[in-house]
Amino acid sequence: MKLSALLCSIGITEVEKDVEIGFITDNSKECKDETLFVCHDGAEKYITEARKNGAVAVLSSSGKDGSFKTKETRKAFSTLCRFFFGYPDKHLRLIAVTGTCGKTTTASMLSFILNLSGKKTGLISSAVNRISDEEEAKMTTPDPFLISKMLHELLSKGGEYCVIEASSQGIEQERLFGLEFETAIFTNLTEDHLDYHKTKENYKNAKKKLFSHCKTAVLNFDDPCFSEFSSAVKANGGNVLSYSAKSDEADFTAKNLSVFEDHMDYILVSNALIQRFRLNLRGEFNVENSLAATVAAFNCGISIENCSNILKNFSSVKGRMEILDTDTPFRVIIDYAHTPDSLRRSLLSLRRFCKKRLILLFGCGGEREKEKRAKMGLIAVNFADVVFLTTDNPRNENPREIIDEILSGTKGTKTPVFVRENRKEAIALALKTAKPGDILLLSGKGHEKFQQIGNEKFPFDEREIVRKLLS
Repeated sequence: MKLSALLCSIGITEVEKDVEIGFITDNSKECKDETLFVCHDGAEKYITEARKNGAVAVLSSSGKDGSFKTKETRKAFSTLCRFFFGYPDKHLRLIAVTGTCGKTTTASMLSFILNLSGKKTGLISSAVNRISDEEEAKMTTPDPFLISKMLHELLSKGGEYCVIEASSQGIEQERLFGLEFETAIFTNLTEDHLDYHKTKENYKNAKKKLFSHCKTAVLNFDDPCFSEFSSAVKANGGNVLSYSAKSDEADFTAKNLSVFEDHMDYILVSNALIQRFRLNLRGEFNVENSLAATVAAFNCGISIENCSNILKNFSSVKGRMEILDTDTPFRVIIDYAHTPDSLRRSLLSLRRFCKKRLILLFGCGGEREKEKRAKMGLIAVNFADVVFLTTDNPRNENPREIIDEILSGTKGTKTPVFVRENRKEAIALALKTAKPGDILLLSGKGHEKFQQIGNEKFPFDEREIVRKLLS
């Protein structure tokens, strides 16, 4: 595509030297031949590197170093990518899922329902991107070029819907700018990503932005943010559908919950409607996730009865309360819980069925919210019987210092706490410690197959590590 045509889509009409553009990025390291590099505020120092790597044109907010000038580069980046691929989003029915916890499971459930209802549906989530073939995701909400590329591919294969997991950073950085969502789902809001947003208010407002461009919002009635988010939706002319695991005031409510070791049963109640549901999942929080997915599917024209029949066959998402096939007298479970609230929920859920001891192994990520570390330490010793503290993704922080900050929340406890900085060694010790009837929860890594130490990512698949250690 010619540069002049691309830039015209964002209002730039004067192009002295027209060149062919085959790729658009805001990462100077990704630049190659025929690349348009979008330089955001404060990143002008990377223009030289971008050109060295093959960028033939640069767009920036400053217009420095021979770059084209535009006011808002992040919004422009999204518009350019949508134009480059022929605005595929306009021909698809898009559904977004946001919240602190439950996004991936809710998005996976919803795409599962839609696909089995005969509606070809793509999925873009933190665990996998499923367009034609399943691909491991690199981030929750990809950059605009990859989003538009995947939507274009989905459309070319006859796709009708796409369910997109929307992170607060992705929303704040306008990666979804210009996309119109038929439905937007809100799961809940707890403490997370404060290293980026600085305050919980900023974090909440980033989530709330998503609901300014959706036709219908599916909102968790039980969350304290419900009223505020509901008002924001209605102020922009949207409709609201609410769901609840507690209150009869919601449009859709889960009643008579029965929790068993390998499944849960509940009754969904709505206006003149009663439907039994069975979930082959663990964790009462998955009732909320299934409600959100069901209500969104209902908004797409799928009957509640059909949703119930389909969800009977839904199995757990990789890395979300995933029971490993270990052939041991104790159970090993992998979960992505990496916030105080999600860790507490996971431990409470497992406690219900733990015949003996509940053993927890976890760490906290480096260069992320330091204030949650002591909180997670306190939750660990309050809800687990044995705790192993280790590394998660330390990045450029000292792993031992991270562990010490977690330990500060465990003071005065009688719960045994063991420290092994090397995560593989910690897993090996935890496996040796586990006895018949115990449950060992490996928390924090979930679906990830790497461990980031410094600026490098090293292969680290806990499923494979557990298998090798046990063999």
